[in-house]
Amino acid sequence: MKASERPMAKIINICSVIPGALDCYTERQQKVFNQIKYCRTEFMGVNVYNCSNSECGHRESRYSSCKNRNCSVCSWLPKEKWKQQRSNDMIPETAYYHYVFTLPYELSQICSANKRLVQTLLFNSVAETLKSFQKTHCNDGKIGFIQCLHTWSTRLLEHSHIHVIMPGGYFKDDVWYDMPKYMFPQKALAVKFRGIFCSGLRKLYKKGKIIFPPHLYTLSDPKVWGEFMGTNYKRHWHVHVEPTRKGDPMRLVGYLSNYVYKTAIDHSRIESVDTDKVVFKCRPRDKGTKEKWEMVSLSPEAFLSRFAKHIQPKGFTQIRYYGILGGGVKRKNLSKIFEQKGKKDVKVNQDIHRSSCETILENSGHGEIMLCPHCGSRMLSIWEQIRLKEQRGPPNEISKIEIINEVRCA
Repeated sequence: MKASERPMAKIINICSVIPGALDCYTERQQKVFNQIKYCRTEFMGVNVYNCSNSECGHRESRYSSCKNRNCSVCSWLPKEKWKQQRSNDMIPETAYYHYVFTLPYELSQICSANKRLVQTLLFNSVAETLKSFQKTHCNDGKIGFIQCLHTWSTRLLEHSHIHVIMPGGYFKDDVWYDMPKYMFPQKALAVKFRGIFCSGLRKLYKKGKIIFPPHLYTLSDPKVWGEFMGTNYKRHWHVHVEPTRKGDPMRLVGYLSNYVYKTAIDHSRIESVDTDKVVFKCRPRDKGTKEKWEMVSLSPEAFLSRFAKHIQPKGFTQIRYYGILGGGVKRKNLSKIFEQKGKKDVKVNQDIHRSSCETILENSGHGEIMLCPHCGSRMLSIWEQIRLKEQRGPPNEISKIEIINEVRCA
């Protein structure tokens, strides 16, 4: 099935013929909708693949994908690549823990209206909370963790929270120390997180940087804002802590990869689409029920309105790395830890003559996509043929133009 025939594209197509239905969205949101709508159609261009067997001579054309991170169709490849990278970074014989820091619903609505600003505050608050426990619980050693932002519930409502993957130990004086019990106490984390986030949000409000949605515009009054923050501060802020199930951290990585590489809803959850309503599956609110799913019906406009709230600003990073797993120090730290643990430091896709796509497809058992339907030989794109012929990496922009002209002349 082409992406243009998937339910999400159909919903966008229905709304696009209704006068003014998409005019209320930002330029960024409209661009995302158009890319999802035209994903893997002639509007995205065509890639030509030739069979590597010269005797076969089979050739086929495949439509290009939109590669938008909000498109559920295009999420599979980057998701698998991220899972493979995290698999290579796992510290052996070390317990991993899953933390979830959740904002109250009212604050999630403010977070949705001020994505870049408040969500950055959310990331920083979680990081500062975890690092504040280093000195007392980790003998002043360094910890490392990964944060993943998740902003929606199964009903596509605002539900801002951050998932954290953390190895159970700390790094001090180039030596890794495993910790047998929970890293940090759950209740203390919740209190610390609440204080840091509320303090940062009050500072943003005093500077006049907070934008309020229409139904919360009364909060722009300082007195109402003070009462609002006081009420939310007194609430119980939920912080969930648990070890990875069955001691396998890759189960958690696989679970989170389904969220961080697509937005809000997968096409498989959309049951039906027509001009009047969209029916999709969600988790039941009643946890005591035996039913796994329940149906929600919305108008196409309401459905897209909920979906659009979870489209992140351009360039906003939803996965962030901290401590010994952050940026330029990660490889150096992990190399020392792996040497101590006796694990070989494996890097992803070091073969320049082989694309990461080819490696992932073969490792995941989907290598048949690259094979010729007639003779079973490999199907190669123009770029792959040149790389194999000249024994070099992918071509630069100048050589691309030369290759295109060569192909057109042929």
